[in-house]
Amino acid sequence: MLAPMLSVMAQERESATMFGVSGVTQWDTYLSNERYHGGGLTVASQISRPTHWMQRRLYVQHLTQGNLAIAEPRSDKHKTINGFFHWQVGWQYHLLGVRSEELGVRSEKWELNVGGGVQTRLGFVYNTLGGNNPASARVAVNLIAMGQVRRHFNLWHKPFTAALQADVPLTGLFFTPDYGQSYYEIFSLGHGKHNVQMVNPFRAFQANVMLTLDCRLKARTALRVGYQGQFMQSHANGLKTQDFYNNVLIGFVRYM
Repeated sequence: MLAPMLSVMAQERESATMFGVSGVTQWDTYLSNERYHGGGLTVASQISRPTHWMQRRLYVQHLTQGNLAIAEPRSDKHKTINGFFHWQVGWQYHLLGVRSEELGVRSEKWELNVGGGVQTRLGFVYNTLGGNNPASARVAVNLIAMGQVRRHFNLWHKPFTAALQADVPLTGLFFTPDYGQSYYEIFSLGHGKHNVQMVNPFRAFQANVMLTLDCRLKARTALRVGYQGQFMQSHANGLKTQDFYNNVLIGFVRYM
């Protein structure tokens, strides 16, 4: 019964809802020269489905995610409150392995999917210490490269799927104030000239890595556990930022 079940798993639409706890490292020299460490919560939705293009070997994937965290410096006298919204859509071509009815040939199979897409990030960092500029915005729109490796196998008479996916922006645009520049100057006085910068791996490196393990519970549901690393940093206009999230995830996958 395993081979037919894996065949269904590979060609159906997958919809995953995940919840997690986060370890956070945050640094923004616009607000403070100190690094902040803390924790938070995250919720994510990931949907993958085959299209009718390229003999159904082209898949579209949507990822929607929100993070909220609180971090503290060594002095422990104040905090930062961080909130992020992450959305991306991408198309992955099934380059290696088998899909559809071919998956029934063996019960254990590898898959390799590669592609690209569009990613947006919106967020804020608020420093409770106050001051003239207590908050900093995060806005970015990127074109990304995507790669995914999946492994179907059988353990304890149950089908499992392990997956590793990495998304890396190739180019795009992000917002940053200038050193010593207030948001009042940018938006009210119209003094912003260099606040939109190009994304590249040297000026604003970002990466999203997700490692998951799905255990099929029933014909159309699976339990998912995993790890996600979200790494965002920039160096522009005399300012440096780092927003590193290490998320431990658990959730359910539905097949439709």
